[in-house]
Amino acid sequence: MSSLSNRRESPQRQHLLAQATRQALIKGARWAWGIQLMIAAFMWFHVQAMHDAHLVVEGALPWQLGIHVELLLLVLLLQPLLWYWLERWPLARWRKAVFILALLWGCLWASVIYALLKTELPGRGTMEPAIAATLLLVGLISFYPMSQVLYGFCLPILASLISQILINVVAFPWLFGSGMLILLILLETGRRMLTSWFVLAVDREYEQELMLKRLDAMAHQDPLTGIANRRHFDIASKEAIAQGARLNVPLTVILLDVDFFKPYNDHYGHQAGDECLILVAECLEESVREPGDLVARYGGEEFVVLLPETDCRGAIKVAERIRATLAARALPHAGSTVAPHLTLSQGIAQWQQGQTLIDLLERADSALYRVKEQGRNHHAVAP
Repeated sequence: MSSLSNRRESPQRQHLLAQATRQALIKGARWAWGIQLMIAAFMWFHVQAMHDAHLVVEGALPWQLGIHVELLLLVLLLQPLLWYWLERWPLARWRKAVFILALLWGCLWASVIYALLKTELPGRGTMEPAIAATLLLVGLISFYPMSQVLYGFCLPILASLISQILINVVAFPWLFGSGMLILLILLETGRRMLTSWFVLAVDREYEQELMLKRLDAMAHQDPLTGIANRRHFDIASKEAIAQGARLNVPLTVILLDVDFFKPYNDHYGHQAGDECLILVAECLEESVREPGDLVARYGGEEFVVLLPETDCRGAIKVAERIRATLAARALPHAGSTVAPHLTLSQGIAQWQQGQTLIDLLERADSALYRVKEQGRNHHAVAP
């Protein structure tokens, strides 16, 4: 059994993490869109109030600040269509596109914050740091699963705050710079903490999937040979019988028994007996062709093959392939009286309307018994 660290590096775990990251980013982007739309609407009313109160430096920008904010609102209103389009992209292209989109998104916000700093009267630039801090918090909560997306959105906004030193005279630049450094540290440490929780949740989901698969294997697979067990065969057979009755399609089973298995065990030992059963299971799986065919261990040295949508003629061909495949392996069997190598006896029965699974298996077992009476190492078809 592999260790937990090895399982965590498995392709299945990486795929689950990538899919979970994508879903988390999609949900985060939807939430961020709603919050930013409210912030942009608030900014629009703020700009209108500034104009009415004559708190705007005229001519500071070659364009009107109100138009700038209205453009931001328009882009935000169109973003759901873009996200809906991107959700259909393959994961690799999607990751690159989301990074570029986050970067453009952050640059657009940075340009608005820069425009506010340029147009407000000196000494009144108090709104912009609050808006920038709120946007950084929104970015952290929404985009933490992918660091490149998070910083693609946040770094332009941080740069717009730093530009305040150049635009407006800051009384204590070193203090302002220290505050920016602390903000960046908080952003990175918060990202790492949230990411660790996210990865832990994904790993727990992955472990649960592995546990469910192991439990399913225990419930449906034979632990020695790895093929289906009798319980799985019974379930699949009943479903196949129901389908045959509904669609009027044939269904055939082959019941197989290893010839002289007890003498084989006594002569070669139980370990060799287990290896013999594994070899038989491999030969059976090699001999079936259709995806719906099922090979199962019926019990002890008995095996069964379920052949949906196959009549007796098709089942005979499968039985002959099984015999040839096992003969090609030529596993020595000193205790056999029919051949120097391991052989099988096979009973074939085609399902008939109105029959139950028990009836079908009894007919196959009767055919198998007839083969044993006639010398083994062959097949017989139930009437």
